[in-house]
Amino acid sequence: MWFREAVRRASLATAALLIIAWGVPAAHADGVAWDSLSSDQQAMLQPLADRWSSMPADQQERLANGSQRYVDMDPQQRAAAQERFKTWRKLPPEKRQMIRQQFDRYQQMSPEEKEQVRKAYERVRDMTPEQRRELRDRWGKMSPEERRARIERRRTRRGP
Repeated sequence: MWFREAVRRASLATAALLIIAWGVPAAHADGVAWDSLSSDQQAMLQPLADRWSSMPADQQERLANGSQRYVDMDPQQRAAAQERFKTWRKLPPEKRQMIRQQFDRYQQMSPEEKEQVRKAYERVRDMTPEQRRELRDRWGKMSPEERRARIERRRTRRGP
């Protein structure tokens, strides 16, 4: 289940990254200037206005990108994003950290590896609930060594 969720989040993150590439305030080594944010973004991020200039540049960029994506969403997309955020906030810190680490690993993958992850997600998504349960059970019964060997066999069958 965690694997499916991680792959889903990674796929969503990839889509978000493509969206970010268009029309987001430019970030640079000094971060994102508050004045470069749109009035909608500034309104959304207003609680952070006093601290904005002292935030790390990467945090400013993430907040600017996220606020721009939110501003661009239709009401239905905003409601779905709010629900995902509520779910995220309910996760224990350890689980959120694990998901962040998985996302970071995904970001470091080559385009070919990312494509393999997306295809694996699609295969699992297309399974019946019973097939997914059987897969989870089989995976859960494997030792870490068996899991690594299985992953390596699949990797070598596909090629580099």
